[in-house]
Amino acid sequence: MLMSALLASLASAVPLTNPLIARQYAGNNNTAGRLNPTYTQAQLDRIKLSLSTVDRLKYIQSLGDTDLYFKFDYSTKANPNPVAGVGQGGQGDLSYVDNWPVLLGTGVAMSMGFMNPCGMNTPHTHNRATELLTIVQGNNVKTSFVQESGLTTPITTTLDLYQGAVLPQGSIHYEFNDNCEPAIFVAAFSNEDPGLSRTAQNFFIEDPAIVYADLGYPQFLDHTNIAKFEATIPKAFALGAKECLNRCGISYNRTAH
Repeated sequence: MLMSALLASLASAVPLTNPLIARQYAGNNNTAGRLNPTYTQAQLDRIKLSLSTVDRLKYIQSLGDTDLYFKFDYSTKANPNPVAGVGQGGQGDLSYVDNWPVLLGTGVAMSMGFMNPCGMNTPHTHNRATELLTIVQGNNVKTSFVQESGLTTPITTTLDLYQGAVLPQGSIHYEFNDNCEPAIFVAAFSNEDPGLSRTAQNFFIEDPAIVYADLGYPQFLDHTNIAKFEATIPKAFALGAKECLNRCGISYNRTAH
């Protein structure tokens, strides 16, 4: 019943200017949107040093209500500072071993991505995990990945409701909601610490002389403005292709980066 109510509220969603998308929950359920628990360093150390899974789970159980420590809330309200990013294009809420230590030793993690119309989870890499992504709301969501040298042709998919794609470990990939309605994906990872490296952001923070040379000395960049250029790269989730923005009547706000 809770899932049915959740999906019903999502289906009636209206895009908001605020990137912390309040529409994901109707707000009439006390458990929806609660903040996930935080852990002290001493608690995390105790969890990591447990000699067995049973010892570890017993200790987490002793921290308090199991409905709090053994459950993760993926709503945007429960994740005001999401690991996977928040921007004009939406928000990604990742549960992994640091913010949900019950995952330690399980070999799995998960995220939910709440994409606004024309929203994009910008190109990135998961250092230690393959991603299995499924659309649970929306359609016409584009994915693409480039694996490595020797296989540099992008491998693309277009996903509709309840369709999924595999994004291999180490590949540079993205998700783009090429649609005028919101979309939501669920993504499972094959490691409790999948890692997340944003491609553009982490490239342009390198030595400007190296960046400039690697790009072939383009005229629109020079040694003095690369750092300024890096500062203009939008946060993930960002807004995607201009064709989609024009089709959906969405204005791009450069000052919202």
